[in-house]
Amino acid sequence: MIIEKSFFPLTTSANSITNMQKRMENLQIQLASGKKVNSLSDLGNDRTINMTIRARQARIDAFQSNIKIIDLRLNFLSNALERLDELEAESRAAVASGGTGSQNSNMVTARALANSRLDELITLLNSEVNGRSLFAGSYSDKNPLASLGAILDGEGGKAGFKTIVSERKLADSGVDGKGRLQNSTAPARTNSNFGGAVDGSELLNDAEIGFSNGETFSLSGGGFMPVNISFSNSGGAVSGPTLDISAATIDDFVAEINAQAGANIATIANGEINIRAVDLVSSITVGGTANTGFSNANPALDTIMLAEDGVHPFGFKLSSLSSSSATVSLTQPSGSPAYLEVQFVGTPLAGEKISIGLTLPDGDSHIIEFEAVNGVPETTRQFQIDADTTVMAANFSQAISDELLRLKSTVLEASSTYAAADNFFNGQGEDVLRVDGPPFESATSLIAANQNDTIFWYQGEDSANARQTVKGRVDESTIVNYGVQANESGLVQLVRSLAALSVEDYPDGDASNNERFEAMASKQLVRLAESNNSKPGSIELISLELGIAKATLGSAKERHDNYQVQLANMLSSIEEAPIEEVAMELLSLQTRLQASFQTMSVVSQLTLVNYIK
Repeated sequence: MIIEKSFFPLTTSANSITNMQKRMENLQIQLASGKKVNSLSDLGNDRTINMTIRARQARIDAFQSNIKIIDLRLNFLSNALERLDELEAESRAAVASGGTGSQNSNMVTARALANSRLDELITLLNSEVNGRSLFAGSYSDKNPLASLGAILDGEGGKAGFKTIVSERKLADSGVDGKGRLQNSTAPARTNSNFGGAVDGSELLNDAEIGFSNGETFSLSGGGFMPVNISFSNSGGAVSGPTLDISAATIDDFVAEINAQAGANIATIANGEINIRAVDLVSSITVGGTANTGFSNANPALDTIMLAEDGVHPFGFKLSSLSSSSATVSLTQPSGSPAYLEVQFVGTPLAGEKISIGLTLPDGDSHIIEFEAVNGVPETTRQFQIDADTTVMAANFSQAISDELLRLKSTVLEASSTYAAADNFFNGQGEDVLRVDGPPFESATSLIAANQNDTIFWYQGEDSANARQTVKGRVDESTIVNYGVQANESGLVQLVRSLAALSVEDYPDGDASNNERFEAMASKQLVRLAESNNSKPGSIELISLELGIAKATLGSAKERHDNYQVQLANMLSSIEEAPIEEVAMELLSLQTRLQASFQTMSVVSQLTLVNYIK
């Protein structure tokens, strides 16, 4: 029988020591790296949780990157809008007080300052961050606004704002400079029986004339009157010494009247032709029979008619009529084109007034008050009292003509400039418009401008909802909208006002300078008033909406920061080794190994031989 030297289980002890050595190596690696394992596979069942946490962290990192970019753009937008609000306030202050200033200094400085502010405004609206235009919606390939020089003066053969203004002023003033209004003695008001094919009627505001197919119709005379022509059977050949007409249809007849009058004065309604401001008829011939009962021999010389020269958007529009005198009979504005009448049935007292309300080309209202005075009038808004109502009417008609001519170079020109600004600096969903001409003085419509012959001031995106043109996802369910367009109402209104003020001239020695400047200034104050701050697209509302976007951004960032901390803690519990525990386990393991080695050393010396006596 073979007897081993030792009864100690060496193999088992050696395996235990080997395991403790491996554990010590792992603990030393954990102590040095701070990680529990060296590879993902060593995590065991925690591997899936670890991968899920890391994927979520990557998603949050992407959101945080978006937040950083959006926050940068919002900061630039905030600074730009703050300066735009200051420009708006400065523009109001420049014209709010002091009138025209000492020796017209305000007129000169206001225009120069408006030009300088417009230049700064265009620069701000062309701002960009990292290649992204801030005021062009989602467009980013070029500046949304043309240069100041191109906008005002045009370039490359294309018309700029100054050209649009000059055309609009001509269209609004008209050929005679009276704002497309015409005044004259009204027609006679007599009972007339024309007989034959002509219907009898009482001549109030129009004359009614009827004739059958194939009959010849002619008018002759001079002055103004409204005429209504009804056809009992359309299609007659119509001709005459004054209106040389040969037409097969009512449409052709109307076209011929308009062509001869040089204005759109005839319209068709309910099978009848309505004519305004046409030559007053002194004779009518129907079927070869002259009818002189409708005559200019006894016109109503005590009555003044004031009429628009056509149906179009230009010049003054008649809106109201009133009087403080009981000696005046009024016919309120009506018809298309509109006209009104003032009849003197007695002698007004000094100080009594007749007021005519006008709508200006830019939509503002203006009221002219004509005062009855004894003696020679001192202003164009006064007319001389006379016991003869015919003379009185003539005096009043002259006052109307003089006042309209005066308003042409003051209130009307200021209004035309702003109307041109509204046409040229188009807002959201609007076309750039210009007067359909030449000739411009008798123009009857606005047309959409063509980019081949007109500078388009704004080339950015034109969306009805500017904020939604640029958006960024900052959370799984949160999207921040922060787009801005330079053609939003508040921004374009500032552009229009500064441009209008910067192109208006005030030549030395022009007596109309002060009143025209005051009209320009008052319009700028209204358009840039603080009361507009609550309107959609105003600078203040844009700032508010972007402020809400920034607050949403901040809330999302705070959520992500907190979530990142939680995820980091969870990941740490899975991956990171607890250093204190590792150190304590190393010390414990070292003690156990030392004890094991000492025990093995002692026990390994024990053999049966040593104890056999």
